[in-house]
Amino acid sequence: MERLRVAVHTTDPLRRAALGRVVIEAGHIVVEIDAAIRAVAAGLVVRFPAAREPGFGAMRETEPHALLTPRELEVLAALAEGMTNKAIARRLDISLHTVKFHIESLFRKLGARTRTEAVAKASERRRRETIVL
Repeated sequence: MERLRVAVHTTDPLRRAALGRVVIEAGHIVVEIDAAIRAVAAGLVVRFPAAREPGFGAMRETEPHALLTPRELEVLAALAEGMTNKAIARRLDISLHTVKFHIESLFRKLGARTRTEAVAKASERRRRETIVL
């Protein structure tokens, strides 16, 4: 399993410590995000300290095609509501062709063959990846 760098942000120091322990016990690394956010807001580039190369490389994912774009998430939510492609296009103010493109991408990324299966797999993935404290 690849170790992840996980940001823990809360104003409550007790909750921050508890969340940090959960992350560490899961085998991951806790990072302080506040300084990184302030640096990016100031126009700086924030990189992992152990980075060996000066440029940016492709982002590695633990599972191929695991990340969904914000627009794909909107389309997925509409699918979960049982909306038609035409209704999704109207709601999101995009073309019918673009809706079909996003649905195909969702199927590929989620390993689904139907709209119902895509919603079910996304729901299962969300449940698996959510830590209850």
